[in-house]
Amino acid sequence: MPHNLQIVDYGLGHPGSVHDAYAFQATKVACESNMAIPEGHWMWADSAYPLEPWCISPFKRLRGGNLSRNQSIYNRYLSKVHVWIEHAFAVLKGHFQSLQELRLKIRNKEDLYIAIYWVECCLVLHNMIICFEEGT
Repeated sequence: MPHNLQIVDYGLGHPGSVHDAYAFQATKVACESNMAIPEGHWMWADSAYPLEPWCISPFKRLRGGNLSRNQSIYNRYLSKVHVWIEHAFAVLKGHFQSLQELRLKIRNKEDLYIAIYWVECCLVLHNMIICFEEGT
């Protein structure tokens, strides 16, 4: 399992109750997939995201049906990637404990932008820490 993963894309500014697929539309990779994902690379996504050549999501079991053996194996490997992603979020929140519960009342757009800038700063610093720790 990779110890430290950099965060390369994100979508901020949506309330927590927004569906993942809607929040995904605000990411750079969703808007500019041909520019954001290098050739031969892909990104993992959960089943809420679109299935594209560059966007890999798990197979869904049809109602009353079963997945094939290969589909089940594929989903198992993707679930391991999911664990890595969750680990990356845990490392991020470990570096910046304020992200565990951002204590900022959002009363207007300015407050929202302050929260977004705070999270973006933490993401940039997180990636810098990983680079410095790896010596790259």
